[in-house]
Amino acid sequence: MTTNAADGGHDIERELESDRIGRIGERQFELLCERAGLFCNKSTVDIMGWDFIVEFPMGSGGQSSLPLDQRQTNAARVQLKSTLGRTGSRIRLSLSAIDRLAKDPRPALIIVFRMRADSEIQSAYLVHLIGNELARVLKRLRLAEARKAHDINHADISYDYEKVGQRFEPTAAGLLAALSAVCGEDPGTYTAEKQRQLDKLGYENGRFEAEALLQFDGPEHFANLLLGLEPLKPHRLRVYDSRFGIRLPYQGTLFDDIEELRLTPPSLGPCEIAIRGHGFAQAARFDGEMFIGPPIIEPHGPELLVRSQDFIIRLTPPALRFESVGSIDDMEYTLEEWAELLRGLTLMATERSTLTISGNSRIPPITLPVNEPLTGPYLDELPLISTFVDGWLRLLTNAGLRSTTRFKFGAFWAANDARMVVDILLNPRPEARFEFQSLDVEENAPPPVGLYFNSISFADTSISFSAKVFFEETNDLEWRYRSTRFEALDVRPIVEDLEEYGLDQAGVADVKLIIDPRNITMTPRSDAADAIGVLPKQG
Repeated sequence: MTTNAADGGHDIERELESDRIGRIGERQFELLCERAGLFCNKSTVDIMGWDFIVEFPMGSGGQSSLPLDQRQTNAARVQLKSTLGRTGSRIRLSLSAIDRLAKDPRPALIIVFRMRADSEIQSAYLVHLIGNELARVLKRLRLAEARKAHDINHADISYDYEKVGQRFEPTAAGLLAALSAVCGEDPGTYTAEKQRQLDKLGYENGRFEAEALLQFDGPEHFANLLLGLEPLKPHRLRVYDSRFGIRLPYQGTLFDDIEELRLTPPSLGPCEIAIRGHGFAQAARFDGEMFIGPPIIEPHGPELLVRSQDFIIRLTPPALRFESVGSIDDMEYTLEEWAELLRGLTLMATERSTLTISGNSRIPPITLPVNEPLTGPYLDELPLISTFVDGWLRLLTNAGLRSTTRFKFGAFWAANDARMVVDILLNPRPEARFEFQSLDVEENAPPPVGLYFNSISFADTSISFSAKVFFEETNDLEWRYRSTRFEALDVRPIVEDLEEYGLDQAGVADVKLIIDPRNITMTPRSDAADAIGVLPKQG
């Protein structure tokens, strides 16, 4: 009993000593703030988590140049701890107090005064509850929630102020410099960053985790699921909010309507895809991204997935599989995007072609022959449409124009007039031709040469053009004169006065025979659906 009574006496003495040191530290702190020109407001409620609100004078620092209506108060919440430091450099605080302190969007600080036996301040430290120290508080609170230990008034958190704190001189100048360094000169920016950390810390690897019961049919189906090529259809879905790796059941409604999910496989980074034909043919080039598939042993091992906006390529040790993304009738692209896609499909459908994947720092270039026949709609029409698109792009380039509108594949079916222009101006052996019953030329004169001009539109672009037309005389009693070839003269953005443009072009080319577009009509030739004959209008 005597020992116990003595121990109790020592405990009371230690408590009295601790209270006395605490009161001395508070008076010293208030005095330092006063000398530093800071406003120190003491908390009268012990559960607020802070002992003082320390405010800077209005217009101090970088705010002095701002108008009065834009200046913000710059203040910090301070929890003060005074200690003799006899048992090391670690202090303990109530988790509930730190909870309130750390979550304030303004600067939250723990200031430690290490006192000598004569009550003079030996050294001072500042622990800034931001970044790693804020994350530590949030993680402790998340762990308490996971353990259902909600009574955080009886839980402590400790700090080694010599390791995590910033030491400063226990003078007015030292305190002012330390507070100014952590609070900065822009309270608005600080508050926004602090709020971002309060919302985002611990979620660096994503916020939600889910557990689901799935059913799959064999290795290929499983590989498709993991590659994101087929949707996951969970029979039972449990979602968790995971922060700092600590999971809590998700209580919201965000996932209530989800019937299927898609996985995104690990990315290996961007790559380039080139489809080349035989000889000197123009290649098709696409930007893509490479993904690594799951390590499935059967049937062919892990897959390499290459995805572009137009198609996907699946590479396995024995083969290459090319698959389009969606239906071509539903795709909506710009003219340049259509040109690359249609050229690539044409190369694979009609020629011996190779496919090269390159431009990835982690995978060496891969070149493979395209041996599998291409299947799908419009295979017979693809070469013709691809030639037209490439040609129309060339005409736009010559005219200084660019097409930016996105449109569907169906627009090509209504492009006969524009196809004829491309054929006339760019094809050395055009399918289109002019046929006339008679021409106003002298008897026994050399084969006549005329000038054809017109304005044509396709998608969001319109051009005006002119070309020489070379004729020959035939034995055909119905169509005596027939064009043999064309020579492109000019292409430009659409003109306002087409007739004036035609006369100017005829003068420059020194051509007397002018073919007025108002006096001709186009008709399909009977022997080739894609060849266009141009005949004079009747009447």
